[in-house]
Amino acid sequence: MISRRLCYLALLAMGGCLTMLYNYQGLRFLLGCLVTVPLGALLLALPGKFLCRVSLEAAQTEVMRGETAEFAVKVENRSLFPVARLRMELYWEATGDKAVRERMWLCGLAVKQGERFSLELFATHCGMAALTIRKASVCDFLGLFSLTVARRERAQVCVLPVIEPVSAQVLELCSLNCANPGAEREGDLLLRDFRPGDSLHRIYWKLAAKEGELQVRDFERSGRVTLFLDFSDGFARQADNWDQYLDRACSMLYFFAQEGRQALQMSLEVVWRKGELYLKTDIPDGAAALAWTAALLEGRAAGAFLTEEEVLSLGNGWRLEEDGGLDYGNAPVMETPSEA
Repeated sequence: MISRRLCYLALLAMGGCLTMLYNYQGLRFLLGCLVTVPLGALLLALPGKFLCRVSLEAAQTEVMRGETAEFAVKVENRSLFPVARLRMELYWEATGDKAVRERMWLCGLAVKQGERFSLELFATHCGMAALTIRKASVCDFLGLFSLTVARRERAQVCVLPVIEPVSAQVLELCSLNCANPGAEREGDLLLRDFRPGDSLHRIYWKLAAKEGELQVRDFERSGRVTLFLDFSDGFARQADNWDQYLDRACSMLYFFAQEGRQALQMSLEVVWRKGELYLKTDIPDGAAALAWTAALLEGRAAGAFLTEEEVLSLGNGWRLEEDGGLDYGNAPVMETPSEA
């Protein structure tokens, strides 16, 4: 289009110079054509600026990492004149990848006609991805003028981690924990050792005076599993490490919530830190695990805020470190690679 404009301006300047040098009616007629014909093309394209509509929507709001995200682009011409060409500038922005710019042309929109086409784009890292139509414009028949049609349209997709089977060691420890929670009962009370942060009102003083050891009353269910996610605020910017961490965390959550809940009759909660605060969310099933992961990637605070004292009162559980290490209580879990 730029070359066409340059050629048109050069031809217009040449016609003007020849008209000034020679007083021929034919040259004046050609110069008039050079002015009136493009002006007529501009007037025909002008209604399309106000009556053409471009919309963008995502076929799915959530996809797994490694899958393609599908988007639907709809263009509609509501004017009384056809549109010669429509140009769109698309930007694909995904977490951990460079932004990609692409231009698309749609030729020949008849009166009261609409076009709908789909785009498939690929996201390689967990996080938020978005496709944006930054600019859409209609062009006249000669390709000399470009008129902006629509404002910026944007559609977002959440790229979720890949769910994989958990190791045999995790399954075995989970079964043992639910079968024998490791606490001592006296009557209807569930007792455990005193930990820093426990309230003094929960200490069982009768037993402390008899045996000289501090025990606290714990009314939690023995089948409750807590997964602590220990990662820093800036860890999400390390795309590859963040992907591996989320893959493992989401896989454990999905296993505990979906399979473990049915086979081992246990409930699940996930605890993580956001800035200086702690949040806790109950995960009743596998769908809730995926919903929590999506909320985490979108930056939404899905859960209840806890104090540090309340976090300490939750007791020992599973802890997934930032480097990928897995601890159960205070002991690391030694895992062997699964056989292919």
